[in-house]
Amino acid sequence: MAVKDDPLAETRSWLGRETSFDGADAVTLSDIRRKLEVYCFDCPLHYDPEVARAHGYRTVVAPVAMTGVWTVPPYWTPGEPPPFAPGVRERNGTRRRQEVREPFSRGFNAAAEWEAFEPLYPGDRLHMVSKLTKLEPKTTRLGDGVFITNETRISKQSGELVLITRGTGFRYDPTPDSLESARKAPVEAPPAVEQPPESSPVVDWSRQVRFGDVQVGDEVPPYHIWLNYQRIVMSVAADRMFSSIHHNREIARAGGLNDIIFNTRGYEMMFEITLRRWMGLDGRIRKMGPFRMVKNSHPGDTLTGRARVVNKEIKNGEGLIQLEIGVDNPRDEAARGEATVSLPV
Repeated sequence: MAVKDDPLAETRSWLGRETSFDGADAVTLSDIRRKLEVYCFDCPLHYDPEVARAHGYRTVVAPVAMTGVWTVPPYWTPGEPPPFAPGVRERNGTRRRQEVREPFSRGFNAAAEWEAFEPLYPGDRLHMVSKLTKLEPKTTRLGDGVFITNETRISKQSGELVLITRGTGFRYDPTPDSLESARKAPVEAPPAVEQPPESSPVVDWSRQVRFGDVQVGDEVPPYHIWLNYQRIVMSVAADRMFSSIHHNREIARAGGLNDIIFNTRGYEMMFEITLRRWMGLDGRIRKMGPFRMVKNSHPGDTLTGRARVVNKEIKNGEGLIQLEIGVDNPRDEAARGEATVSLPV
């Protein structure tokens, strides 16, 4: 294939090249609050300064899964032309000062992993160094495309390392069959009620799980949320990741999807909430993933977060627990992966 006919030629030229950029905004209490309300998540580490200080933090701390919120560059800055006009491609939250042109016409996130180091507090600002690390061409039921993996080191502007993250997206050109299937797919009305309240019981945040309390094979209590259009849109708005497949049914179906879909950072937050509700306020999430999205979740679905202990060890005086993690929707497994947390010894 000649270079001019290779849809990945320009993308390949970016392999291994580092680009750096800054997030548009500092961490704020209001950002954290808006994320918590999507999930009705009442962990006091994220809203009560006294409780947070009693458990080793300087003040209220952000959920680790929120870190990406403050890495997003501005969608528009004074002096730029408006990005909103007929025929202009919508910006999706991955805009960079040095943009790599994305191959193929459609795309979505497929897999991710991250390792956590320093917690985030209100007022912190983030600096990112990112590079393209892998291209894997693939043909799926949606069409011909490529899996694209990027690695990003996220630091505070004070220099403290916050997160190392690797994300994989799938870019593709939809096949006529996938478009026709999506066009004909019925749109189901969401259920009229939320999940039963007993499905995710109230957490006693004064209870602390310790390393010695945990055995290999233990199942973590499940966590449930019900999705409707409003909740999915609130989720992507809180994350500032406005890819159209998360809020525009017509564009989602034009890409071969049956309806708008729950976003990757939503699954990450479900993983974190499932683990936090079990491990208590003195637990720490050290590593999340690798995990990948398996099936899409749509409005009307009740999602169930789950986890199971697969190993435990004491390393450098720290009690580490390895778990298999997953999210199920009514049809199938929606996401799966692994996580490592530390518990008091």
